[in-house]
Amino acid sequence: MGKGWGTRAVEAIDLVYKVQASICIFTEVGELWNTCRLPHFNTFYQKGTNKNGGVCIAVGKHLKATRIEVNIPNTVIIDITGLSEPIRIIGIYWPTSQQRDLDEIQPFVIEGTILSGDFNATVKEW
Repeated sequence: MGKGWGTRAVEAIDLVYKVQASICIFTEVGELWNTCRLPHFNTFYQKGTNKNGGVCIAVGKHLKATRIEVNIPNTVIIDITGLSEPIRIIGIYWPTSQQRDLDEIQPFVIEGTILSGDFNATVKEW
């Protein structure tokens, strides 16, 4: 059985509600990302560069989330207010086939940034 969003979505959504998460970052969601909805969440999706790629950030509707538009493949950037301090979430999926360039992300890293994702860190260049 594959490990993509299509086979793990229900399990992931169950976990979101079990731990009462307010913010979730999903990577490798592929073309099936919108087949399972998270009620009471706003979702922000960036299509991947391959059929299994893509990133989705889900933010509870009790928080205000604003997408920062960027032209970086497999990357979603969201500013969130409604917490004790504002935060920025950068969700990334870097498949092994994608050129990695941290300089592309650097201008978006500000105080209060959480950088999360699948960086395929086992790649030799790292």
